[in-house]
Amino acid sequence: MRPTHRLGYDEFPHRDFYLDQVIEALGATPVEYAGSHKCCGFPVITMNRTTSLRQAGRHMADAIDAGADCVVTPCPLCHLNLDMQQPEAAKVVGRDLSLAVLHLPQLVGLALGFDPKELGMGKHIASTEWVAERLAAVPA
Repeated sequence: MRPTHRLGYDEFPHRDFYLDQVIEALGATPVEYAGSHKCCGFPVITMNRTTSLRQAGRHMADAIDAGADCVVTPCPLCHLNLDMQQPEAAKVVGRDLSLAVLHLPQLVGLALGFDPKELGMGKHIASTEWVAERLAAVPA
């Protein structure tokens, strides 16, 4: 979906994996799934809401089916679409999604020791409570 020729993918073929490398460097494990490098659907939400919600729903469902604990995105519009629209996307794809969506700076903050509350994670639509629970279980 991305204009790979304009983004220099020919010259930098690993560019599509930079986010995975950052996630791994922060101590998390990237999960491969069908929608991990595809558009979230935000660009078409004003023109065709159902198509956008279907894309977001499939994206989240693929991540769930692959065993992901959450989705991490560096794009604020992807975060908005995948988190805020998740309840509506679940209706469109006909299944429960309930998967936390973290914005990349939140994952960086967690890796640096910030509390989820300090990172605004309580303001998400999809619950991020598991993050605090998991962090509480990790020895200091």
